[in-house]
Amino acid sequence: MVEGNTVAYYLNLPPRVSSLLRDNVGDDVNELTDYFHSEIRVTAWDKECPLVRLKWAPPQRSGNKIVDLLFQCPGKVTDLTITTSFFLDLDSSHTQFARLVPPENPRKVLHEAVLTESNTVFHVADVRTGGSASLERAYAFLKLGIEHLLTGYDHILFLLTVVVGISFIESLKAVTSFTVAHSLTMALAFLGAISLPSSVVEPLIAATVIYVAFENVMRANIRRRWLWTFFFGLVHGLGFVGALKLITVSRSELVLSLVSFNVGIELAQLLIVAVAVVALRYTKRYSWNVFFNRGFSVCVGLLGFVWLGQRILAANTGGIG
Repeated sequence: MVEGNTVAYYLNLPPRVSSLLRDNVGDDVNELTDYFHSEIRVTAWDKECPLVRLKWAPPQRSGNKIVDLLFQCPGKVTDLTITTSFFLDLDSSHTQFARLVPPENPRKVLHEAVLTESNTVFHVADVRTGGSASLERAYAFLKLGIEHLLTGYDHILFLLTVVVGISFIESLKAVTSFTVAHSLTMALAFLGAISLPSSVVEPLIAATVIYVAFENVMRANIRRRWLWTFFFGLVHGLGFVGALKLITVSRSELVLSLVSFNVGIELAQLLIVAVAVVALRYTKRYSWNVFFNRGFSVCVGLLGFVWLGQRILAANTGGIG
């Protein structure tokens, strides 16, 4: 929120984030002020706007905590840039949902963006005018979905292992069933209809990678893979939604955010599968194709066991929530 030469920055912190912040930074206002000053940089026309006030708002019914930060700029703010690395030092996968609202109507959204480790800058050329907030939201969540899939190496290797050793038609059926399944659980989890802790979901995802990889090795003829990938897709959907559940959005934004995020995942997934299918069709002309497929599957399966062990250990030591 911008008013005159001040920028009011309200951070809505989920319980996990506020707990980690307290554990690593503390409760002292001066220490928190120094921390936020180092993690969030506000500029207007490239001129620094120092942090002049920090205070906590009353606790929310949801359990979230709101930090009220006030930045004061040298002159009236029109062009605004916020560069934030907040919480990335504690969790590199942390995601922020930033929005600019006018002071006279905080319910109205002028601009918004999703900020991640690879996108830490929120720039608004003119704080007085609004663009298409819906289009900005759709684009931001579409991009987040693409990033989430492309950085989810377990999901990528699962998809590659699914299409190894089966025909194009069977690959199409398997990937389609996977898509339908993970879209279903993503929607249900995001809307709060189902919930499983990541300490359960992440080891299960590793287990799905192991199963598919060693099925490629142990079975010469793989039938009805689409059925198994449907059930496995239900599990992966709970993993996909993890990135979204850390972002606070209103009920009116749920559908657009979810659909855009899912479309981003599907686009990235389609690209990976298309490249894999073309490459596998090319290798079929060579005699070493069968050995390659099995060798690849063994390597992925062994990596799956490593992930499984790491995730079970992390869950037992509190590393996965």
